[in-house]
Amino acid sequence: MIKLNVKLLSAVLFLAAGTMLSGFAQKANITYVEGTSNIKSAAGKLRVADFGSTVTYGESVITGKDGLVEMVLENGSTIKVTQNSVFGYSSTGTGANSRTVLATTAGKVSYKLNKVAGKSPVIQTNSMVAGVRGTEFEVYAGRDGSVLLAVTGGIVDVESQGKMVSLEKNEAVEVTPGQAPGEKYVFLGREKDFSSWNQGKMDEFFANPVAGLAKVEEQLSDYKSKLEALKKPYEDSTAAWTAITEQYKKLLAADDKEAIKAFQTEKLFPAQDQRATLILNIRYHALNYLSVRRFVVSNMYMEMKSRYPVNQPKDVQKFFTNHSEMLTRYEANIVPELNENDY
Repeated sequence: MIKLNVKLLSAVLFLAAGTMLSGFAQKANITYVEGTSNIKSAAGKLRVADFGSTVTYGESVITGKDGLVEMVLENGSTIKVTQNSVFGYSSTGTGANSRTVLATTAGKVSYKLNKVAGKSPVIQTNSMVAGVRGTEFEVYAGRDGSVLLAVTGGIVDVESQGKMVSLEKNEAVEVTPGQAPGEKYVFLGREKDFSSWNQGKMDEFFANPVAGLAKVEEQLSDYKSKLEALKKPYEDSTAAWTAITEQYKKLLAADDKEAIKAFQTEKLFPAQDQRATLILNIRYHALNYLSVRRFVVSNMYMEMKSRYPVNQPKDVQKFFTNHSEMLTRYEANIVPELNENDY
């Protein structure tokens, strides 16, 4: 178990291509607000989102049924978080390896990202990641875990389950949890009604709730598998880092400044960086799992509970059984990698 208070997100390798975006500093300035809208800090505390408020790395914007928040990043890029939505603002890595993470966890978020030199931000959702190249696009995150991404300008590379689809202007694609992207199709630049799209996805879920939950389980299993694959490298990296640290202590005691500097550059700092990257990657997958459980699985449960409070058909009973087993796996495999501020 890795119980470390390391915040979002990871130094995992994502999509980078063509003309990149950078200059995404560590804050976004709110320029317009409507209705019920809040900012959630990295420590889990809520504050009201007001005109002039600043959103920094590790924070989220949460809007209510009448909420709307518009933000401007320091390079002039704009982000609009519509009603009943959750947007996360974070970063990967540190220093020269840092990349901004723009996450649509629930609802609809519109992006207009300017071209500048450097590394592109990561576009994150519950079902896929995307790389962008000076792009204007919308992300719809459904309550069943599905995602729709529609491009109105530029290029977006959508990746899920090892498959990538490149979208250009007026093209869109849907991604089902745990599945590769579907076939892209022409999206004629007309704003899609998120409520209707989301209701359609939920109707599909209600028609076969066991299958709907199983799709989400595939996505969660993918996060868990990637997390587990990193544990042995983390243990090995920790052992190597511990041994190197002991050597470093001896050099400090000898007070050989030249040897200390060379050791830092050649061994100590690389060992620290490797271990830190593994920690962040493990947390990345754990936090993705938590996000899906919180915004997708919990929604499915509440919808089914309200529809079938007493008399439950066999398929509904099966849904609740599978849901309980999923939560047991979550408690055993994911909770140990989280900390109290994550909940």
